[in-house]
Order: sequence, then structure tokens, then C-alpha cells
Amino acid sequence: MRSVVGALLLVLLTSCDMVTPPALPPVTITVSETVEVDDTPVLDAGGIGKVRLGMTPAELQATGEIGGEANEPEFSCVAYTLKAVRGWVGIMDGVAVEVRIEAGVRTTDGLRIGDSRARMHQLYPKAEQDQHGFNQLLDASARYRFYFINAGDTVTGIELSRPDRRCLS
Repeated sequence: MRSVVGALLLVLLTSCDMVTPPALPPVTITVSETVEVDDTPVLDAGGIGKVRLGMTPAELQATGEIGGEANEPEFSCVAYTLKAVRGWVGIMDGVAVEVRIEAGVRTTDGLRIGDSRARMHQLYPKAEQDQHGFNQLLDASARYRFYFINAGDTVTGIELSRPDRRCLS
């Protein structure tokens, strides 16, 4: 009986036409991604662009990123304008000790001029307030200071400076 069932199976299998399914047309899949490019200059713990705390006036001039003197009556040191953003770099005891920006910059954590006080607290919860603004120590040699002058709850200036020295009196 087994041989009869096996023979029937063999006949059935060999008599079936093997039909090849039609080829499917090629499918093109396009993957796209939206990438936000942020070319806003960054004020990091060392400075902005090639302008760095601790540089001498000659080194600052060699960067090509500073302009002429920006001395104001309230400055207690020599200051030079920045070319890439609205702001200045202050020199004390022969080196850059302060970078103050009033427009067109962000911190490494993303705080920008025009952001709210709440956003500043969100990004820098340890920032301490004094009579000039809010201070965020970055390391032993640098701090951010955030200003809200005449704007209530809107950041109007960001400073990077040595904790023990600054140019505004």
C-alpha cells in the first residue's frame, strides 16, 4: 500500500505545472529627513569663534574677528568690538577677561538672546542672581552671566568672563 501511495504522490507532483509568479516591478523608496542647521555663533566656556579668554590684544587682532576699540565711560578696561556678533571683548592686565554679546549668539546649551527667564532657569537651574544678572559658573576660570536689562523676562545679553574680573564698573 505504501508503494501505491508513494507512486500516486510522485505522479501528482510531476504532473503539476510549476507556474512562476510574474515579476513585480521595482519599488523605489525615498527616505527623507529634515535636519535643522543652526549656524548661530556659540559662546562656549572659552570664548566665541577664535576669540578666547586669556588671549593678548595681539593674539585677538591676529584672529581677524575683532574690530576697533569699543570703549564706553562705564568700561574699566580696554574693549574691542566683535565682528561676527554685536558685542565686545574686554582686556584687563594684558589678556581678554570678558566677552559680552548683545545679539546673534547662543550658549553651548542653546540659550539665546531673546529667550525667557524661564528658559534660562530650565537650562541653567543653578544660576545665581546678583545685582547685575544671573551667574552660572562653568568651571574655575569662566562663568556665564545672563542679563535681563529693561526687558523684564527676556535675555538681553550674555557674558562670558573670569569669575574674579570684569570690565564693566
